Amino acid sequence: MFEDTQESYPDDESEKQLKFYYNREKRIANAPQIVQDYYNGKMKPVRGIKIFFQKQNIWILFALILFVGAAWFYSGLNSTHAYGKIDDVNFELQAFSFEQQIYATVKTFRTKKNQEKYKKNEEEYKPSKVEVEFFAIEQNNQVSDKSFSSIIFENNDEYLRAKFTDFDIIRVDAIVRLNDKHIELSGVVKK
Repeated sequence: MFEDTQESYPDDESEKQLKFYYNREKRIANAPQIVQDYYNGKMKPVRGIKIFFQKQNIWILFALILFVGAAWFYSGLNSTHAYGKIDDVNFELQAFSFEQQIYATVKTFRTKKNQEKYKKNEEEYKPSKVEVEFFAIEQNNQVSDKSFSSIIFENNDEYLRAKFTDFDIIRVDAIVRLNDKHIELSGVVKK
């Protein structure tokens, strides 16, 4: 199997079979013209943002702009209305199914910036009552069930929850009321 392979090499230089001599000038003289120009310093590579505006790269730039634009357009059209804000309070609706039950949650919270503003002027902000009315929407866009929940919101993260028992629910809508203002949230049920 290994009859043709040489397993040891002689230490004496005269007994070695292969000798290689490197001749750079001869190699460059036999190279293509573009390689000769590069070694002679005639060809300078394009650097920086100019690389996108070269003749051969303009299509890559065009494709990149088209892809980013399509992704931005798709995200704008396909966005769910699961997030909302009233005054300084943010609301986020999530719904998921587990063992033929649908669980819906509205998270109420303030951002860090608004929390700092709240801590500076605590007497200005009063605890507020948050009311959420949940609607379970079936595949034919009909309301199959309703649920109501409320809390007193101060500065902490709070959660309002509802549970539905219909398996055909595909979406949960919620109307959130705070300080005589309201927003509508809608979230797809995650399976």
